[in-house]
Amino acid sequence: MPTFEPFHALRPDPKYAEAFSSLPYDVFNRAEGRLEVRRRPLSFLRIDKAEVTLPDFIDDHDSRVYQQAALHFKEAIERGILLTDDVESYYLYRLTDGTHTQTGFVGCVSVADYDQGIIRKHEFTRPDKERDRVRHVQSLAAHTGPILLAHHPDDELNRVVSEQTDQSPLYQFTAEDGIEHTIYKITDRDAMMTIGSQFARHDHLYIADGHHRAEAASQVARLNPHEDAGLFLAVSFSSDQLNIQGYHRVVEDLYGQSVDDLLERLSSRFNVTEGRATETKKHRFEMYVKQKWYTLDYEKNRGSVKEDLDVAILQDELLTPFLGIEDPRTDARIQFVGGVRGYDGLEQLVDQGTMAVAFHLHPTSLTELMSVADAGEVMPPKSTWFEPKLRSGLLIHPFF
Repeated sequence: MPTFEPFHALRPDPKYAEAFSSLPYDVFNRAEGRLEVRRRPLSFLRIDKAEVTLPDFIDDHDSRVYQQAALHFKEAIERGILLTDDVESYYLYRLTDGTHTQTGFVGCVSVADYDQGIIRKHEFTRPDKERDRVRHVQSLAAHTGPILLAHHPDDELNRVVSEQTDQSPLYQFTAEDGIEHTIYKITDRDAMMTIGSQFARHDHLYIADGHHRAEAASQVARLNPHEDAGLFLAVSFSSDQLNIQGYHRVVEDLYGQSVDDLLERLSSRFNVTEGRATETKKHRFEMYVKQKWYTLDYEKNRGSVKEDLDVAILQDELLTPFLGIEDPRTDARIQFVGGVRGYDGLEQLVDQGTMAVAFHLHPTSLTELMSVADAGEVMPPKSTWFEPKLRSGLLIHPFF
């Protein structure tokens, strides 16, 4: 029975919403982030990734980074860029990318639900990334990056969306990447009661993206006596609306073998044909090497949902035995490429000589994600790439 509560949002004055909001901190490296804040000086990235406003000799996790984030945050409040809503509210966050539209509920979920597995996860977290977000949240006394959740389809929640999106939005703008962001505020008492009661009818909510932020919220709650620290910010979408793209792999060398040798060895486990496939599907992989595409079809069923994931098959049946990638979390020879970059992005990395071989994967499904989470298991790293991305800084949950 998940808790999903309204909250007093700290949010930008509408005239600053577009300029202040930002893609998530982990989308940028430090150099890219520095260019972003120079180009957009009000960007929330100054708070979310404050090292981009400091000299390069200061380490990303130096205490001065978190002090700087707190200073930028305080400045945004004092300048009136950020304002606090006077009533507890829910919000709707609508993302439109061409013909695709998805609308999620913004509220606060419970750390206790996360700790008890009512909010289910499917990914391991890294201690260094956990520590970074713990220090960031503590420095601001606020949850600034919403966790992306999925819930099973719900007719009553859909009805609330239909009714509440008839009103004028708080914010509506199209970002430079072409994604339209629209946020509605919900204060109608009947609608709010429906939202809270309907979420409580679900057995579980599922983390789609944001495992490190969720784990950081759990750790902060144990360190902070403030009651609101036991809640953290989330946006929950119906699982039939979320758009997952493939999360692709590139490897910097062929592990000492020629292309012909690699193809011959791969044919012992895959049906290998030249050229790109006419369609992507489960257990079909496309490999790009030496300016040529090959299609690799895998025809076995490996048993459990986790073992039968395409990302698991690629790792166990190809990357480890044929390219020597034992642990994709720590091996510097492998990199991960989000689905938004497509075939062209993979070809560019190989053609320019940065990488030797690229693998294009069929997307993991929400059904697979939920099944793995329900089994209490975890998926291989970088199994899902969600598009479009939520913007950070539009709705903040303070606990000060």
